[in-house]
Formats: sequence, C-alpha cells, structure tokens
Amino acid sequence: MLGLMMIGLALLLMMGGTQTMTITNGHCQKNISVKYQVPVTKTKIIGNSSNPHAGEQLYIVYEERVRWDTVQICCPGYRTIIFGFCEPICQEPCPPHSYCLEPNKCRCMRGYEHSHHPNQQHQLICRPICHGGCPEHSHCIAHNECECRPGFKDVSSWFSLSLSCERIQCGLEQRYDIHRHACVKIEMSMEELMQRVAERLEKGLPAEGEAESDTEQPLE
Repeated sequence: MLGLMMIGLALLLMMGGTQTMTITNGHCQKNISVKYQVPVTKTKIIGNSSNPHAGEQLYIVYEERVRWDTVQICCPGYRTIIFGFCEPICQEPCPPHSYCLEPNKCRCMRGYEHSHHPNQQHQLICRPICHGGCPEHSHCIAHNECECRPGFKDVSSWFSLSLSCERIQCGLEQRYDIHRHACVKIEMSMEELMQRVAERLEKGLPAEGEAESDTEQPLE
C-alpha cells in the first residue's frame, strides 16, 4: 500500500519540476523532480540530561527528499496511443490515400504522388500512379489499376492482361448518361423540336404525331 501511495505521489508531483526535453521519434525525455519520504532513526534522552542514570529512546521520523527522474512522454504535437507509442496530430484531416507524417504534415501513401488542388494550391491531393500508363479511353483510379472512362466499357477477354475500352453504343435517339450509367432517351428542347418538324415538312413528310386527315366521304 505504501508503494502505491508513493507512486501516486510521484505522478502528482510529476506535473511540476519540468526542465529540459529531448525529441526522439515523437518521444521526449522529460526531467522531473519527485518528492518522497524516507524513515530516519533518531535518539532522544529520557529524563534530565544531567542525570547519569537518564535513558535514551529511539524513534523514527520521516524526512522529505527530492530526486530527479527522467521519464519518456509524447512530444508536443503528438498523442499517446496503445503501448505508449506516439502518433502525430494533424489538425486538418489528411486527404484520401495519405497519412499524418508529422504534426500538421500529411504524406501520400506508397503508389500515390503529391499534387495540389487547381483552385486551392495549399490543399494536398494524392494521385494514383499507374506504371506504364493506362490504355486508350481509360484512366488511373488506384495504384497500378486502370478503369474505362465514363461512356466506355471494358471489352477485354477474361484471359487478357491488358484493359481494352470501347465506346458504349446506344440505340436510336438515345445517348449515354454518365451519371446514370445507362442509355437514356434524348430529350429535345422546344427549339430543337420545331427545327425537326420544319425539316420534315420541307421533305414533304407529315410532322411526327400529326393526325392523319379524315378521308372525304362521297355525297349521297
């Protein structure tokens, strides 16, 4: 019990007496002053000291001592994680495919290269690296991984090691919607519709949707 009390006392006093700090891989060596008590045996005389028959009595007192200890803590800008390891703190979250290397400094993971946002030059972007580049109509989406661009599909055989992209062919009066990932009917504006009707009339064709005129019935 006394040992636990001493440890608790040392932890409380650890907050004081701070001096030099040495940084090593996110760890700092901190010198602290620790106060503790040691038992000391003393002697006192019983009775009159001038009396030759006076006796002596031993007693114990606890005297305070101070020692300097060196402890290992996480440096400023780092936080303690499992097993006493220290990890850096980045106030702003690191972008995808990156990690916090040092306090407030992110680094791209292996297989990605550093770039910057076109409108915000201070913002880091990690672009994937595809060694040898990607085939036509495809782009790099992860480390050494290519994918067909929107509007194209993969037509490579299952035994082929290279990607082959071909444009998606939609039906008549349809177009490929890159957001829906499907062929959708072309919706014309009123101006485009009137122009199309005019072109059909010039060719002598009835306008689409125009009802056929009723045939004349002979008079009786």
